Amino acid sequence: MRLPLPCLALLLSVSLPALAARGVFMSDVAVDAVEQPESRKVVFNVEPGRPYPLLKKGGPNRAWCKLQGASAEGWVLCEGAPESTAPAAPSAAALVAADRSRHDLDEEQAGPASARAVSWKPATGCATTCDSAPLFAKPPPLSAMDREVLDLCPARPDVSVSEGDVRRFITRHYDDPRLQRALSVAGRPGARQANIDWLTGLWVSTGPRNAFTHVFCGDDWQRGPIGGLHFLPRYAQLEAEGRICYQGPARGKAALKGDAYLIRFKGVAPWSCGEKRIGGFSRSPDAVGLVSIGTRAFARCCARGGAKKEGGVYSAPDLGGTNWRIWCGTRNGTYGIATLHPTDDKATCGE
Repeated sequence: MRLPLPCLALLLSVSLPALAARGVFMSDVAVDAVEQPESRKVVFNVEPGRPYPLLKKGGPNRAWCKLQGASAEGWVLCEGAPESTAPAAPSAAALVAADRSRHDLDEEQAGPASARAVSWKPATGCATTCDSAPLFAKPPPLSAMDREVLDLCPARPDVSVSEGDVRRFITRHYDDPRLQRALSVAGRPGARQANIDWLTGLWVSTGPRNAFTHVFCGDDWQRGPIGGLHFLPRYAQLEAEGRICYQGPARGKAALKGDAYLIRFKGVAPWSCGEKRIGGFSRSPDAVGLVSIGTRAFARCCARGGAKKEGGVYSAPDLGGTNWRIWCGTRNGTYGIATLHPTDDKATCGE
């Protein structure tokens, strides 16, 4: 999947005359936004000429656009939208209107953990292109699961993956043996729906930010130090799109140490002007593997029941020798995972 820089990039099919920007969608005709791609349940009506925050593309053949309405998220068909073109940037008026739409959300209906944004403006005042060689001369091949997670990552840097999307991802992969082992380590056998709720809360919590977005997609792009981005396919995607620039190894002369990369990188305008002085991700675990490792690490390294224990360095015999740093706390709302990433530090907890 390739997502362009924020721009008016999508000329939609004749059946739905519309323009979509990276972050903005406008239709020339009134259409229904439905609950899921190809669903018959209408969640709100898209008014002609009105800009709507564009969260992402997805669905069958990536022919659908997910929009943020006044009090709900919905999908509209936007088949034929080329994702590799990059014409002119959206007008300031369109961006302001989209931001105003975000601010007009009904807080109670949208919910505190929804994927709403706050006053996003394209980053300015830093480089718009990279001046150094990329970490990956050729982007690594993507698995179906990699693409599934990348489809969840928002199209705007200030938006979080929604609780509903995380819940659906966990539900689809609930029976994976690695996730079942993680639940066993956490002392939670059986009770499928209760476990799905628990896992979702562990990774999303109740705040506007969440650990799933932090680990898999990256966050805090506008706050200064770039947050998270500990999923190799997402780093490779953003690097290939020219949104981030590799700045060399974080320690020593080699970026790759064992199975994990430890690197420095920075954002590129208009996506971000942030920097990451020490960041890393592993080559081995896929997305379900990362969720499973994080869940096991939470169970072994983080206190539950209200006690204050911020985490540790987790290890287990089946993890190929890579240790994982986990931080826990209420950063994202209620107590849960704050971050997870590979580390060369010595283990302090594990199995």
